[in-house]
Amino acid sequence: MTPAGQVVSRLQLSRRKLLRGIGASLALPWLDAMTPAFASRAPQVKAPQRFAWVYIPNGVVQDAWHPTESGRNWEITPSLSPLAPFRSDVNIFTGLDREFRGGTGVHAQAGCCWLTSSPPSEALDGSFPTNRSLDQIIASKIGDETLFRSLELSCNDHDNQKETRYFETVSWYGPGYAANVQKDPREVFDRLFGKQDRSVKSVLDIVGEEARDLSATLGSTDKQKLEEYFESVRSIERRINFALAQNGRRLPPSVARPSTVPNDRGEYIRLMGDLMVLAFQQDLTRVATLVIDPERWDTPRMYDGVWSTPQNHHVLTHTKGEEAKAKLQKIDHFHVQQFAHVVKRLKDIPEHDGTLLDNCLVSLGSGMGDGAVHDYNNVPVVTAGSAGVGLKTGNHYVNVDKVPLANLWATYLDIAGVEQEVFADSTGRISLS
Repeated sequence: MTPAGQVVSRLQLSRRKLLRGIGASLALPWLDAMTPAFASRAPQVKAPQRFAWVYIPNGVVQDAWHPTESGRNWEITPSLSPLAPFRSDVNIFTGLDREFRGGTGVHAQAGCCWLTSSPPSEALDGSFPTNRSLDQIIASKIGDETLFRSLELSCNDHDNQKETRYFETVSWYGPGYAANVQKDPREVFDRLFGKQDRSVKSVLDIVGEEARDLSATLGSTDKQKLEEYFESVRSIERRINFALAQNGRRLPPSVARPSTVPNDRGEYIRLMGDLMVLAFQQDLTRVATLVIDPERWDTPRMYDGVWSTPQNHHVLTHTKGEEAKAKLQKIDHFHVQQFAHVVKRLKDIPEHDGTLLDNCLVSLGSGMGDGAVHDYNNVPVVTAGSAGVGLKTGNHYVNVDKVPLANLWATYLDIAGVEQEVFADSTGRISLS
């Protein structure tokens, strides 16, 4: 007889359960069957923490980005309006600064030093103060239990090599050693699931029999979770295949693009974001970075659904007048839209006794404050999620005095359980309680 208050699953599943087929495997999301039987007696199983950073280039239009009220009474600004449905799930930070080290380009340093652990006074990579970046430090703490210690993604599909890696790299293993990013969604998909026979339409076809056998043993709640998870995998596969078909039909562009990158810019970014979410849901990795676009790179970019002609983001930051400013605000809004999509996906996925977002700390930001003046002051930072430790959200943190961005990154180390007194030029921590 089952004692009162105890929860018994129909079976006990390992957190590391994989559905396998020839040439492919599929990890499972968190299911109730992974909670120990007789849960009132067993140690509570905690969902893992995940950390992600989403980078945008060239700073932002300051007065359209930062709210004016601090605390919980802040109002959604024009640039942040896509986050309105998630107001209670995000935190906004104003007044965080970075120091520029002379001897390197302002844009290059904005990108490559956004997460670096070196203070501006320290040059370990030529004139650059690069060192092991925040994501890699945290990955060394929490990444050993996953297949991939970290995941580095980029939506820089420019084929012209107009800039060096310093303009597009935010993740570093050490001074001068940039993490290799993946830009092709098909390659990311293959990395997550295995490179299966292309005559098979779906990874779900390969693991189908084992999936059906598993589903038959699950309770109704887990069956629904599993089907929703499978549908997210199917959706990503359909979108990748659609991009392949579209690229096969269109006329050759003046500058060739990777054949598996969607034509639509927003769809490309959202697809890469969904792959990151899927990797978190599967617990294939717990640390990820996503570069939406690199610094500077004076190549016109299509912002589908915003304008019918390409726009040059960097040039617009140095163009005077209200028309250019209005365009920049639209680009900021477009970038926040893509971040809001990631937040929604994380919040829509149930995990343990909450959502996947509850166990994540996902950050959006830029290494530059105002691109018009190459300002490193008041850099934009938005975070979403509670990092699995119940961080309070829905706040606007305003730092009146000059506060290093590194203080926030040092706070992340504490949240991840990394014992390190100083990060870069940090002078303390930021209280997020």
